[in-house]
Formats: sequence, structure tokens, C-alpha cells
Amino acid sequence: MATKKEHPEKYGWWLNELESLGVSPKVCSNELNDKQEVSDLAENLKQVFYQEYKTIYNKNNNSRETED
Repeated sequence: MATKKEHPEKYGWWLNELESLGVSPKVCSNELNDKQEVSDLAENLKQVFYQEYKTIYNKNNNSRETED
């Protein structure tokens, strides 16, 4: 697991990924918010958004089928 000090470019990439998902993470000066923690958060958010998209898409398709 890499820390901010070991690979700052990767940590920054994951922070940008979170910001693109609408999350502004608070950047701390300690090692608690390391690359793995930030990347896990980004991946979890992507999965939540994807599952929500699939749910809404399926609801829309089912309502169209019942109208036909």
C-alpha cells in the first residue's frame, strides 16, 4: 500500500477521481487518508452510482413494456 509521501501522483489521481464523482475529500496531513483508502472510496462510489443507474434504467424499461 502506497502512502501520499511515497506516490503523491497516484494519490492526486484518486483525489481527482473522487472530485469527478462529486466528492470533495478533505486533504489531511496525516497518513490515515492514504492512496488505498481514497481509491477504495472512489471505487465504492462508482459501484453505488452504477447500481442506481441500473435500477432506474430497469424501472424505466419495465414501465415502457407495461404501456405497450
